[in-house]
Amino acid sequence: MKANDLRTLATDWLAAAYPDSILVTELSIDDWGSASLDLAAITPSHIVGVEIKGEGDSPARLERQALTYPMAAREMWLLCDPSIKDKCFAKRPAGWGRLELWEGKVRPDNRAKKRGPMTKRKNGNHFWPSVRDDSRYVPDRASKLMQLAPHAICGALWKDELLTIARKYDLLPPRRKAYVHVLTEILIDNLPVTVIHDEMIAAFRCRQWRKTVLDLRGRQKGS
Repeated sequence: MKANDLRTLATDWLAAAYPDSILVTELSIDDWGSASLDLAAITPSHIVGVEIKGEGDSPARLERQALTYPMAAREMWLLCDPSIKDKCFAKRPAGWGRLELWEGKVRPDNRAKKRGPMTKRKNGNHFWPSVRDDSRYVPDRASKLMQLAPHAICGALWKDELLTIARKYDLLPPRRKAYVHVLTEILIDNLPVTVIHDEMIAAFRCRQWRKTVLDLRGRQKGS
């Protein structure tokens, strides 16, 4: 399945799992354009990112993405086409949850295991490997990531959002030009990264987006 088709299914899963969020495709972080999340849910407390690997894609970039995305996203999931699922999951970054296709929908990967058939090793010994158990469902989970970086968070914000935050905390010196790099330095030098993160979430949730997003707030269940 191609990445665009997987993104559509992942959007349905995110909408159900995080109903009070704003869903954004290609969410730029870390200085606008140097990195972007394939799909993100902006919840009231944090960003949930989904990295999508479609048919023909490679897990080669996962190592770099593991360093970049958690700078702004506190929860990450990996969704892959079944043809490359094992290869991608083998390189899954620590703490990222796994998603799978199941009966035409996306869900957290099933972690249920059972004892498999007896297998003979090359040395002649026998063992019983653990294999997947689809008779029950134990959903995978994503860990809370703790790699926030203030420069990446500020890089995701627009100039007017940076300026609003600086003014809120009375950080902008008189007669100093409000350039983006100046505002970024002021925020990083004066505010804890957790505060900058929370201000980013607040800014995203009241932003007038310049592209189409899916705002789920206020929707009734089942609508």
